[in-house]
Amino acid sequence: MINYTQLVVQTDKATIEWLESNGYRNPRHLPNDYTFSVFIVDLLRKEISGTNTTCMAASGSCGNRPIVLNFEQLKEKLSRIVE
Repeated sequence: MINYTQLVVQTDKATIEWLESNGYRNPRHLPNDYTFSVFIVDLLRKEISGTNTTCMAASGSCGNRPIVLNFEQLKEKLSRIVE
């Protein structure tokens, strides 16, 4: 079962800063000490969080094949959700 309330996004400081400026909480203060290539955007909680290889592998073994969004794709998807 694919989780449609969470997005997988490429790790980029500008993306994280943009999300924070648009009301998304960053309770774990990414990217401080965060080196994994993607992070999670929780649409229901309006917060961002990290993930790791084990979590992504477990998700994949359950049949989830998330699309990793870059900054522009993320902005486009979020604009469609707001409309």
